[in-house]
Amino acid sequence: MKLNVLVFGPHPDDAEIGAGGLLLKMKDLGHTTGIVDMTRGDMGWGTPEERDRESEEAAKILQLDVRVNLDLGDNRIEDTFENRCKVAAVIRKYRPEILFAPYYDLPIGRGLGHNDHFKTGILVAQAFNLAHLAKAPVEGEPHQAKALYYYFIPPGMRPTFTVDVSGYFEKWMEALACHKTQFHNPDKPKPKSSVPGVAEYIGTMSQTHGWAIGARHAQSFLATSPLRITDPMDLVREIQPRP
Repeated sequence: MKLNVLVFGPHPDDAEIGAGGLLLKMKDLGHTTGIVDMTRGDMGWGTPEERDRESEEAAKILQLDVRVNLDLGDNRIEDTFENRCKVAAVIRKYRPEILFAPYYDLPIGRGLGHNDHFKTGILVAQAFNLAHLAKAPVEGEPHQAKALYYYFIPPGMRPTFTVDVSGYFEKWMEALACHKTQFHNPDKPKPKSSVPGVAEYIGTMSQTHGWAIGARHAQSFLATSPLRITDPMDLVREIQPRP
């Protein structure tokens, strides 16, 4: 089927973290949506089968039209021509208008700079181009998506646009909570700590992004090319004066 929005996540849960609120809002606006998980997250606490089930539960909450897994290997994603063709084939199959992926220029290391995070950003950017080339050895008819935007923006980098997801925050957190084995080792008691949990941290970040646009919760994204605007008034139409 044809999708309006397709989000690529390095591991099950990453698409939820980076674009979960956006996906819920896009679905509510009448758009078709999907997630492509690049790996099954098999290096985490849960088994691949457990993480598959968690992904299915989250997909139902997000009301996704499509969720597929390319199983490229946790911690083993590489920008090879073979992998570019695999991602390009998915783009040709679902023919999305907008793609989302993690930003590729991240500080290397644990966290945002995980190998699979920035390699996914690079790989999707390359496949975004490859998918439209008629001579590419890729299954399916050539397709050029209209745009590729990025989530997981490095600290200190200004986003290009921010989306109000205030009305979808609870459902977003519900979908994220499905990934139990990612955020806590099920074989050990949950430690008592003053450090915020993942959901609390993401909620705080969404409030920070929301504050900048006068919203309760928001998610921010980065475009690496200019955005074409027909009527600049569209940029301010929903802004309410601050008290």
